[in-house]
Amino acid sequence: MDTTMVNLWTLFEQLVRRMEIINEGNESIEFIQVVKDFEDFRKKYQRTNQELEKFKDLLLKAETGRSALDVKLKHARNQVDVEIKRRQRAEAECAKLEQQIQLIRDILMCDTSGSIQLSEEQKSALAFLNRGQASSGHAGNNRLSTIDESGSILSDISFDKTDESLDWDSSLVKNFKMKKREKRRSNSRQFIDGPPGPVKKTCSIGSTVDQANESIVAKTTVTVPSDGG
Repeated sequence: MDTTMVNLWTLFEQLVRRMEIINEGNESIEFIQVVKDFEDFRKKYQRTNQELEKFKDLLLKAETGRSALDVKLKHARNQVDVEIKRRQRAEAECAKLEQQIQLIRDILMCDTSGSIQLSEEQKSALAFLNRGQASSGHAGNNRLSTIDESGSILSDISFDKTDESLDWDSSLVKNFKMKKREKRRSNSRQFIDGPPGPVKKTCSIGSTVDQANESIVAKTTVTVPSDGG
């Protein structure tokens, strides 16, 4: 009986030791699995880090490109401001010239003394010139407002100043008034000294207008007798 108990106890101890070995073997398997998981995570982290470096390079390139575009945008805005100011100066000068042309037209068309005689063709040309100025002025305002609204027009705006070769100042009006005074003086001398020989005065008025890439040349030669007829 005692021998049997000893054998059973010995067998039990062997079973316990084997169970411990088996348990230790399971822990080894779990440890190996944990190590494999860590290796997988390390590889994923390495790939993620490589992608992060790649995106950092792309971000740096994007920032550099954005800085270059900001500089170009600044230059473009400055250029637009310069072009708008140039256009405004050109429009102001054009309006001034149109006023002077309109003044000359009014003098020619509204002369009640009869010192300047115009043919129907010349009057039609002056009327056409007036309509052309009105339409071109309206179109110019539209063009200027378009530039103000868009703000992104980068074009070379040039203004043809061929009109500068003409003397559109008050000297023409002064000459006209002087001729009228000379006419009155001549009429006064006729009453005192008697009618002199037939004297004729010639007044030449030339104008060149460049509007909307079209040139209109009106040259008027007026012959006025000294008696105002």
